[in-house]
This record gives sequence, structure tokens and C-alpha cells, in this order.
Amino acid sequence: MTEPYDGGAPDGADAARLALRELVLAATVRIHRSDAGYAHDEPGGFLGSGFFVAPNWVLTCAHVVHAEEGGEVTVVYRTSPYEDPCAVPGKVAATLPEQAGRLVPGGGWPAPDLALVRLREPAGHTCVYVSERPNPHFGGNRVYYAGWTGARGRLEILDGYLSVQGTISAWSPEEQVRLGQNDLPPGVSGGPVIDPVRGEVVGVLKSRADQGAGGTSIGIEQLRTLQTGTRAQTATGATTGTGPAGDHPSGSVRSGADPAGPHPNGSPRSDAHAGLPHTGDPSGTGDEHAGAIGGLGCSRGTGADPVDVRPSGSLRPGADPADVLPGGSLRSGADPAGLHPSGSLQVEAHAGLPYPSGSPGADDHAGGTGPGGSPGTGAGGIRVSGLPQGDLYQAVFHAHDRYHRDRQQPSDSSAPTWADIQGELGARPGRALSPHERGELLGRLADLPPPASTRGLLDLLRSLPGFRLPSLVPAPRGWRDGLGVLYEHARQDGVRRLVIDYAMRILAADRDRTPSVRAAERALWDWVRHASTGLDSGYRTELARQRVELLGRVHPGHERADDDPGQLPTERPVPHPALAPPGPSVLLVVLRRAWEPDHCDWSISVADTDGGTRLLHETRRTPLAGLDSHVAAPLTEAFRQCDEPGRPALLHVALPHLLLGTAVDDWRLRRDGVPLGVERPVLVRCSDRDQLPDEATDGPGAWPAAAWESYDDEDGERRDRWRRLHVRQARAEVLDCDDGVRRPVPDTAALRDLAPHDVPVLCRLGDLRYDSDPASLGRLLRAGFGVAVWRRWRREPEAVCGEFHRGAKTVVDDGNGVALLPEVVHGLRRQVHEGLTEAYWAHGIALLYDDPYRPLPGAGDLLEAP
Repeated sequence: MTEPYDGGAPDGADAARLALRELVLAATVRIHRSDAGYAHDEPGGFLGSGFFVAPNWVLTCAHVVHAEEGGEVTVVYRTSPYEDPCAVPGKVAATLPEQAGRLVPGGGWPAPDLALVRLREPAGHTCVYVSERPNPHFGGNRVYYAGWTGARGRLEILDGYLSVQGTISAWSPEEQVRLGQNDLPPGVSGGPVIDPVRGEVVGVLKSRADQGAGGTSIGIEQLRTLQTGTRAQTATGATTGTGPAGDHPSGSVRSGADPAGPHPNGSPRSDAHAGLPHTGDPSGTGDEHAGAIGGLGCSRGTGADPVDVRPSGSLRPGADPADVLPGGSLRSGADPAGLHPSGSLQVEAHAGLPYPSGSPGADDHAGGTGPGGSPGTGAGGIRVSGLPQGDLYQAVFHAHDRYHRDRQQPSDSSAPTWADIQGELGARPGRALSPHERGELLGRLADLPPPASTRGLLDLLRSLPGFRLPSLVPAPRGWRDGLGVLYEHARQDGVRRLVIDYAMRILAADRDRTPSVRAAERALWDWVRHASTGLDSGYRTELARQRVELLGRVHPGHERADDDPGQLPTERPVPHPALAPPGPSVLLVVLRRAWEPDHCDWSISVADTDGGTRLLHETRRTPLAGLDSHVAAPLTEAFRQCDEPGRPALLHVALPHLLLGTAVDDWRLRRDGVPLGVERPVLVRCSDRDQLPDEATDGPGAWPAAAWESYDDEDGERRDRWRRLHVRQARAEVLDCDDGVRRPVPDTAALRDLAPHDVPVLCRLGDLRYDSDPASLGRLLRAGFGVAVWRRWRREPEAVCGEFHRGAKTVVDDGNGVALLPEVVHGLRRQVHEGLTEAYWAHGIALLYDDPYRPLPGAGDLLEAP
């Protein structure tokens, strides 16, 4: 992507173009067959190109992937010239057109010829920046492209320039841009097309010309035609919706269907690949994962007196939290009067998580109507950020916009961001915003639920003063699309004010205002205040008046209560799905040997529903390395005694405080089995509270000794915090990461100052940068916390923290009390294992759930009941 060398030093624009080229190449991938018989460095299994459009999402052409059995492919990428290629399994999630599968005799594929591929496991990579403009719009008369080819017998990446020569089928869903003045070898189809003036992806390479140089590209805006909740392939391989005979729901041809048929526009031939059309998952089982996390109910619980339970699922003041079991139910012996007709207590299922398959009620609720009658969410399920069920378009572009917003935060990567390079190119979106301002605005809009409908978005745009909405095909669909319309069709002197008015109308849109949504609205208002600083005072005063009016109209008092850490979050009465009776649980206690720190003593017990405990196995002096293999057989026997069909027993794992980060949930009891955390809820506890770090040696950032006094009754402190946390709506508090900046976990005194409803969240457990980091979980325990959430840090060059922060806050803040967190975390682990992209933020998640009302045996007495 370089200009002819003129012998002089490169100027700033040349340097920016070179940096843009590096960003594009790092995000461009090659797609291979999933067959194990093909080597990924050989052209034999090579299918075509694609690019990362959002974290764990690849955009390519439908003709590149349509022939693969079951939609399974392998995505190969590399983050820099110095890194080895990485191969990740992928699954075709959707194709456009949805009822395609009829190739023209010459091998062409009908436009728009697009496909979205979701990675089947989380990966660290960079993503392109996709234009939000309404049409294939270019800043000049040429575009830059990239793609992979095997034309010379080896796989190599190719990039260069193409001239823009016009369009085919304008004003229709089949519109394509004609490109020329460069050869396009086989394999580059699916690669990105970039506007080099603005530094943003505007299209996808579709085809190459039959004769001469060039080919065609498809505008990114055609993705807006993806249908909501229909024909989208799920993470497990099934499809939603049905098509006519011979038409596969994913858009490919069913076995035996006639692939012949005329191309609707006679465009140049596609870089298609021979192969049989794939069939769907023969099991017919599927979940509607795309774009939302829907329907996790809770499978444990028992009858309890509803008098003691608030509508939100928490206990009323005066109820004994010692009776709360993991899962949100009450212990055996609680008054069962007033049970739900199903025979169990109604407790609200947690935010946006599906029933574990096979759990009681899963068959009744999955894919059905929720308690409020909303279709497709499952029992008690709520949508992630309000995303409609199955709306791939919103899911992908919300993730895209949040990624680029988060990349602007400080991180471990020193590489320039897309916004950095766009600024160096001189891009100024809408002649009113800097690339960084635009990225921040789009990221904050992506934290909100999308427009309720395209019609509603169009009405909102029409309501803007002095703005005439043009006719657009396809029409804008998301908040980002509306912003792009303003860029292209507003008067030059009024774009900034128009953008601010647009943001204010988005704030006023009708939506379910959960705690996380209200936080997103406050963040958007902060952007509006900052963006309006240079405008006249009368206009700023009017904005403030509108904000006050909105706060008074929508849930009065909520904003002030949630903004003030000293006040309690509000509780929201909602319908609740039922919980099934509790079952027995398994306890694994691990104690480190004082004189042999690389060895441990351990025991396995079964806690019955009546409170009794039976010791099953006890062993001393076992090496910590390979402990999982030593406990596998005894744990298998314990689970065999406790599990019921569809109801795996909980596993409590009590570990020394310096080993609490051990990935017990990743252990496998047999080589071909699933991880323990996928199979059942796995809760972490502390086995050596008598060895927690001393408060006076908390490390960097510790307060002066005179600033605090030792807490005399630590057990009383634990019980008090546990009781107060379980009777109120919880709130997540990220302690070790501030917008991507690593910071030490506060000392014990500062932790004790956290509010009773705060749940500590650690974003980077294992990222040891401070002397006090190894004891960070121990300080949480010393401060009386019995509930905490963390993820095991994976050092990746393009990793960002925003998604984990947002996900943890949504799960805790929008949930219904910490008693449901064990099932919630279990559901998240299942979703990550099943390849649900929207749950990948929870990869490596762990939960401390250390109930002070269920004491562990003493350090030297493994035989005591838990």
C-alpha cells in the first residue's frame, strides 16, 4: 500500500498509510476446510479470505464457506509478521442472501454474497474499523484491498489498490461496486475493501472479472438486511427458522437440490470453490444464541416462605441469610407455606443466561416464552444490553464499536489504534467529530439497547430539527447507522449540534432501564456535556433542561440512588421462574503442608440435604502438580452418589488462599470429558483462613497504620457482610483495573470501606505486577468478603478489559442477588464451552462463594463435617 518512491523521506501521510496497511493485514485472515487431513500452511484446504469485523467474528463471502459440511471451517490468522499463525475453529453463523444456494452456471453467487463466521473459542486478535456511513462511499477514486491467495502454489497475503469505476444494480440489495486496474487472483474473495482517505473498511471483495483486471465488492451496509432471529446458525450448529424445500436454512443448498439458476444481475464470476453444500446439525437441537444470551434458569432450590422473599428474589430484612443456599433457595426446614404452584419458590433467573441443558425446566423454557410473555428469551432470561433475540447485526456491531472504544484506553499494546491512524490521515467524521470522539460516542451507544425497530430509528431521525432524511437502501438499522446518515446529509455548519441532538433523543428512547443501562445512559450524557462545551451557553442550558426533564420522567430517584455509592441500589419487582429442590453437594478440601509447600493433604466429602456429612476419601502428602489426576477417581465416585438426571451436584473446592486462582473449573475427570466447570457449578472457598496475610504488610498502597484499627471479630465481620449482601441488590466493583490501567488491589482497610452490597471483581488475576498481587485474594478474605468474581488473566497483545468489566457488572448489577451467582457462572462456562461468542468475556471466570454459615473443617481435622 505504498506510493512510488520519489527518493525523499516519507511524510506524515505516508507513515499513516503504512500504519493503516499494518492494521489491515493483521486483521485479514484465511479460511480453510475444517478437515484434519489438510495442513493449514498448504493451499490444499484453503477456501478464501476474510477479516475480523469484531472480536471473535469473521466477515467473508458466502461463496467462500457455503460448501463446508455443517458450516465448520478453520480460521487462520496472525497478529504481526513476527508471530506464528494461529488456527481457530469457526462456524458459519449466517449468510446473505439467506435463501441463496443457487449458483449460476459460471459459478457466480448472488449478491450480497456475505457470510458471518463465529469463532468456536475465544482468541486475541485485532479488528478492522467498519464505516458507519449509509452507502458505499469513498473519499477518493480508489480503494485499498487485502486478501490471501494460493495462486503460485503457496499461501501468501496480497494487498494493493483498485480504482472505483461505478456500480452495478444501484438502489437494490444486490448493489456492487465495480473495481479495476489491478489483478485479483483466486482466493482474495472475502477480503476487506478500505477507503484509504478515511481509513475505514467500506466493503468486501466479492468477485474478479472474467476478462481483464478488477472485479466487484459488496458494501458493508448490506449486512443491515440480516433478518432478526431467523436462519441464523447457532453455536451448536443448528439453524433457526425453516426454508422452502431444497433450501437450507443457512442459505446453502440442501443435498439433492438443484444448484443451477440464473444470476440476478449478470455480474462477473465469483471466486467460488467446488464442494457439496452442507447440511445442518442432524440432531436438530439448537439454541438461539445469536446476538443475545437467553434463558438461563436456576435448577436448585427448595420451598421457602414467600413472606421472607422480596419480589426481586432477595430476602426481606429480618430473614436469616444463613438459610440461603447457592442457587437462591432456602435451606431445608424453611417454612414451605405459599409455594409456587410447581412446588418450589419463585426466584428470578439471572441476567441473560440460558437454562443449563438438561436442568429441570430447561425443556419447558428454552426457546419458549419468558415469564413476562416475551417470546424466545427463556424462563427469566433477559437480553444482553437489550439485544433482540437472534439479532446478529446488532450483536456484531455493538461488539465492534465497544472494541474500538476500549482500544482507546491504556493497554499493554503500544501499537497504534484505528482512531490514531484515522486522525493522522486527517479524517474528520461528518466534518464535526475527531476519530477519537466518534469512537467514544459509538462505544457508548453500543452499551445501550439498540433501536426497537428500523421504523422507530427513522422516526427519530426525522424528528431532528433542520434535517431532511434521505431515502436509503438498505435503511439504517442501528444507532451507528443513524450517526452515519447525519454525516452525509446534514448541513456542513450544523453537524455537531445535530449529532448532540441525536444523542439526546437516544437518551430519551423508551427502554427497560436496568442498572447497567442507567449507567450507560449516564456515560452518554457525560459525552454530550463534553461535546457541547464549545457551543453557545443557551444551547448547553437547553441540554441540561432536557436531561433534568428526562430524569424526572423516567423512574424518578433511580439516577441519584445509583450514582451514590453510599446508597443502596434499587430493587425491581419482576416475575420469577421456579427453582427445583436442592440436592447434595461435594466438598474438596485442599491443605498445603507447612514444611512441604509443593505438597498438600486433601479430602473429599459429601454434604447431604439434611445437613449431614460423609467422608469419602482422605489422602496426605500429595504433590500439588498433577493434583487433578489424583482427585479424579474419588470425585467421580462422589458425583456418582450425588448427581441426579439433569441435576449435577455442586462442587465446593476449598483451597489455600495463595492457590485460590487454581483453574479447578478446567480440570477434567476423564480425558474425553468436559471441564468440571462446564459439567457442574464449581465454587471456590478458602481452606487456610488462619494464614491470611497480615494487615500491616499489605504492600504498595497500604494506608498508614494510624488510619485504621484491626477488626476484633473477623468472623462476625464475615457474617455481617454476608448477611447484608444477601438481602440487597448487589453491585460489582472492579478493584485491580481502571479503564485498562493495571492497579494494585487496595489494602485491607480500604477494602473494608467498600459498601455492603459491593461484590469485588478482579480483572487481571495472575498478572503479577506488584509485590502484593499474590495475596490480593487473601486481602479480600481478610476484609470479610465471602463473594468475589475474577478471571484468570491471559496475556494477549490485543486483549482489552472493557468487555469483562461490562459483563461482570451486567451479571451482578442487573441480577437478582448473589445467591444466584453459582448458577450464573456455571451457565457462562457452558456458553463459552459451546462457542457462544457473546459469552467469551467470561473465559476463565471464577467465583468465590465462601459461606460463613457453612464452616469448613479445621486445618488438622479433615473428618469434620463441612
